[in-house]
Amino acid sequence: MKQILSLTMVLLPLILISQNSESYFPVEIGKEKQLTWYNDTYVESFTDSTELGGETYYVYSQKFKNNTIEMPIRISNDTVYHWNEVKNKHQVFFGINPKVGETIGIGTIKKIDAKLKTPKGKLTDLLVIEMTYSNGVTDKRYYKKGVGLVAVKSKKGLICYYVPE
Repeated sequence: MKQILSLTMVLLPLILISQNSESYFPVEIGKEKQLTWYNDTYVESFTDSTELGGETYYVYSQKFKNNTIEMPIRISNDTVYHWNEVKNKHQVFFGINPKVGETIGIGTIKKIDAKLKTPKGKLTDLLVIEMTYSNGVTDKRYYKKGVGLVAVKSKKGLICYYVPE
């Protein structure tokens, strides 16, 4: 009985993570993708899970040549949360449920089924979210189901895009 319970405790999180494969923000520990950022490239992945404020968060990692940025992320009811380490609390980041015009956290859904041309090809069936940061800066982030973030556009143009394998 203890073995079955232990096995369930190990497999359940893996099953729940794999069910996000058709999400605009899929959480899959170990899966990596490469993106550009201006003239640099980085690898994005979820590397681990951790318990914060009574919830399970996944470590979202962006690994650049000389720097790694990590942010604890969790998804609940199509809302992406991050752990605010300064305030020691859960904070809504943005929503990934495609309802045009809806604002959740710092993100507003702008378009569903969008298309975008990048130097690596044309991306289709995208969710576009406009992010408005506390310093007043805005950008548009493009997400594809099963892949996650695939591009970022600022007022200066395309600053980040997905490099498919």
